[in-house]
Amino acid sequence: MSSDEDCRIVSNEPSYSAAVSGKNKISSDQVPKFTCPMCPQVCEELCIIEAHIENEHLNGLEEQISEDNSKPFNSAVHACPLCSQTFKDTLSLEFHFRAQHDVLQNEESTSKAQTLILSCPVCLSEFGSEEPLAQHVNLHFSTHISNDVDEELARKLEQEERCLMQNKERDDFKRLQSMHGFDQGRNLNRQCDANLFRSVKKGNMSAVDYHEKRIMLKMSEKIGLDDGSSATLDITNHIRKLTVAQSTHMCSAVDHYAASFGDSGWGCGYRNLQMLLSAILRNPQYADRLLNLCPSTSSTSDSSIKVPSISRLQSAIEEAWKMGFDEQGCEQLGGKLSGTCKWIGATEIATLLASCRIRYRLIDFHRPTSADGKLHPALFDWVKNYFEETSEFKPPLYFQHQGHSRTIIGIEERAQGNARLLILDPSHKSDQMRLLTNNSGSAQNNPAIAKKILVPMAALKAKQYQIVCADGGFVVDEHEYSQSRVIRSTRIP
Repeated sequence: MSSDEDCRIVSNEPSYSAAVSGKNKISSDQVPKFTCPMCPQVCEELCIIEAHIENEHLNGLEEQISEDNSKPFNSAVHACPLCSQTFKDTLSLEFHFRAQHDVLQNEESTSKAQTLILSCPVCLSEFGSEEPLAQHVNLHFSTHISNDVDEELARKLEQEERCLMQNKERDDFKRLQSMHGFDQGRNLNRQCDANLFRSVKKGNMSAVDYHEKRIMLKMSEKIGLDDGSSATLDITNHIRKLTVAQSTHMCSAVDHYAASFGDSGWGCGYRNLQMLLSAILRNPQYADRLLNLCPSTSSTSDSSIKVPSISRLQSAIEEAWKMGFDEQGCEQLGGKLSGTCKWIGATEIATLLASCRIRYRLIDFHRPTSADGKLHPALFDWVKNYFEETSEFKPPLYFQHQGHSRTIIGIEERAQGNARLLILDPSHKSDQMRLLTNNSGSAQNNPAIAKKILVPMAALKAKQYQIVCADGGFVVDEHEYSQSRVIRSTRIP
């Protein structure tokens, strides 16, 4: 290659000034001063420092290149004016200078890159160039998410979901507390007054009846005996008229106690306990064991049976706890029932009976026993055997399931092996139950009541049931009495 051709190659390359001027100008507020890379010269404007480099340094370099190009090829060594590196030809030297020492152009590119901000369309993370942004966006749609931003987003979503679950659990717990009487905002007397006042406001009760009812309830609570306003006495024989089967087995005489103004919604356990006590208080031997519970009750006449009030039953269970009966149940209910609306269940019934030296049986039907896992044939068989056994005295059965309790007073065996339980429910209104005591107390005349009392197996939809039976006689031995402080149950199957 000739010297002229070498000169044309060099002269055809864009000059330093042209290369820099093609770029966006660097504003003065971004880079306030520019320093010459070849000498200490400092200028405030880019164009001035460009002209300085072009005139003072590059022109000399081009003259040196022209002189060197006139020499024989590869006959000289060309040194970089800014570093000690040498080159065999001027073209290599120029490429080296522009690549390694073009400081102004590098600063301009860096400043321009720093001002470029790109955002991820998924999580709004910011990036300075397109390549890392593209890699980041691809991770959002990858099957294996390993990006820190995505993991943080997942943690935030999980935390928000956990907070929602905690709030829901807190609200459910408050509702459960209110349902079971653990909230301190209501009790028997407050609820009674509120419901009585509501009845007056609706026109269902006069002001005179309101005050008379309040006085009766206060007197009843003071003496510890139920006022009997919600009771339907000796209803057993009247219910027998509802049955149509020839084979019906029933318990001894029992009274029905309905929920009243003060215990509606939470007092079913106490009302069923009153039904059980209305039966066993008719038996002189059992009545003697319950003198501490209701000393004014006489067992000589059915018409004079008075069962303990709800407040008296609450205090009696608390007394049993203080004697060491059912310590676990005592702890669960906080050791206090009086003045609250707390629910009681089968274990509290067993606790009261055990503290009165009455033997009990607590039967736990903990799961359905039918082939399809929905029905309770084992429960029906047990109830049938209980009522079929010959006995002079047959107490009713306390019948517990989740959220409610009832009283089984008998069983009706029908054709083809079908059977129906005879059940008294505290939710049955006393006005409805008293219709059975008139002469027209048959199933044809009272189909709605008969449907509530005669319960087939398919109507028992709960998973678990418990029965408390009080036909075991009495505890005389002190060792047995001490052992009865621990409530035990029998599981079937």
